[in-house]
Amino acid sequence: MSDVIIIIGVLLAETIAASFASYFLKQSANTGEKPKFFILLSPFFYLGGFLYVFSALCGIYLLQKLPYAVVLPIGSLTYVWTLFVSRILLKEKITKRKVLGMTTLILGVVLVGVGSTL
Repeated sequence: MSDVIIIIGVLLAETIAASFASYFLKQSANTGEKPKFFILLSPFFYLGGFLYVFSALCGIYLLQKLPYAVVLPIGSLTYVWTLFVSRILLKEKITKRKVLGMTTLILGVVLVGVGSTL
């Protein structure tokens, strides 16, 4: 049972870290009038990069514990967290189409997860 809890925790860490990594890289891209290479001076650039590396390491751990055909589809939960991050931090609109897409994605993840245990 404790292995399952660890795997779920690592899965959540992987997908949430990837979602925030994208957010921080977007923040670093806001250089305004400055030349684009100023991205390299942004702490957001390095935080986003660190979170992507952390997410990849979590993914490698999961690939050691679960089948490839399970890990990759479940990793798409990143898109769900990204929807919330974009709404809360970037004030982006959540449309009915986005909700339908996320519902479909979550249903697919559940089916893959249940299918792998049968």
